[in-house]
Amino acid sequence: MDLFASKNLKPMLFYEGKLFNSEEYIYEIKFDGHRTIIYLDHNYINIRSRNNKDVTSLYPELNEVKKLVKRKCILDGELIVLENGKPNFFKMQKRSLMTNAIRIKQESINNPVIFIAFDILYYDQKDLTNYPLIKRKEYLEKKVKENDYLIISKYVEYNGIELFKQIKKEQLEGIVAKRKDSIYQVNKRVHDWLKIKCIKEKDFYVLGIREENKKIKTIVIGSIKNNKLILNGQVNLPNKYHQEFMKKFIKEHKIKNAYFDMEHVIWLKLDLKCTIRYKEETQNNSLRHAVFVKFI
Repeated sequence: MDLFASKNLKPMLFYEGKLFNSEEYIYEIKFDGHRTIIYLDHNYINIRSRNNKDVTSLYPELNEVKKLVKRKCILDGELIVLENGKPNFFKMQKRSLMTNAIRIKQESINNPVIFIAFDILYYDQKDLTNYPLIKRKEYLEKKVKENDYLIISKYVEYNGIELFKQIKKEQLEGIVAKRKDSIYQVNKRVHDWLKIKCIKEKDFYVLGIREENKKIKTIVIGSIKNNKLILNGQVNLPNKYHQEFMKKFIKEHKIKNAYFDMEHVIWLKLDLKCTIRYKEETQNNSLRHAVFVKFI
């Protein structure tokens, strides 16, 4: 089967991992965008989402990328939109959901996407998926040129811990670790590829609770910014936290007036805080991938 003709690839996936150094791995920045497979020839481009949906028409600014190769090739990477030099996931998400051709064209100018290429799976009728990763990296750097819309992901050897420290300082998403000798396993999640995220922790007020079948399922959390109470969303409350404790607290701290317009919430005095672990705070103050840690 010819990989280029079939256009049926789905990307190799990562497991969650812990920080480490190893001579057997390379380390790269984990970009906060949309995973993408791109099929290129000198006069042809086809862009596929992680689920193999054709999304070529959404990103007209990438059309000239096809001139960066001399032969048919397949690239794996990440589509990102930059804001102040850093990937903005929400602008990328907005681009991916657009349907109006005129607005797509406007956004391609105002908020252009960039393709970060970190792997090459096929070149000049040759299937490269069984080549070791470090060999594929050599192919990628030799056979594909860069421009403003296609950038080849750089990597470091051995020192993943130092790269992670730098990434965390820059408030980026994290890093990935890949075995140098790993082959490309299409549509599989394997331990040869690991993602290590920069996770944030912060304390929030417990504003209220929501019950389901007389059991507390979520807590409503908030914070104060510029002397104003901000809603940060809801977080699941783990089963190990005693219902008796929360019910006693609700009985003693329940208030009548709502902080925000939300249904089925029992609102509480600002007497209890909790620590939340999360990935990012959005522009509308909600938390991505929020996980309850503890009451404080």
